[in-house]
This record gives sequence, C-alpha cells and structure tokens, in this order.
Amino acid sequence: MLLEVVNKATLYVVDEMLPQATWPEAHQPRVGGCLERLPDLPNWRATPMRWASRPVVAARI
Repeated sequence: MLLEVVNKATLYVVDEMLPQATWPEAHQPRVGGCLERLPDLPNWRATPMRWASRPVVAARI
C-alpha cells in the first residue's frame, strides 16, 4: 500500500474516493479496502470526509 512508504510527519491528501465510471473494474475493491483499513493503521490518523467526492486527509505520526 502507498501509505507504507510515506515519511513520518507527512500529510497525505487524496480526492475522488467515490466510485468513478472511468475506474478499472478492480479499482473499487482496492479503494474500499484502503478506506476500511485506514483507522487501524499504526502511526496514522485519517479523516475520510463524507461530502463531495469523499476526500481523505491523513497524517503519518
């Protein structure tokens, strides 16, 4: 997962977490899995937002 290579004290911001018509078929399960695992990742604090295109702001601590 990308988050494993992000340095400490780094913000990670991602947009367009709602399913998109242009995504390959296998992409949605990966996005969903990432969103489900975020709260349990050690040394991470993440806030998935429930508006617009469902952006996520996360910080590695």
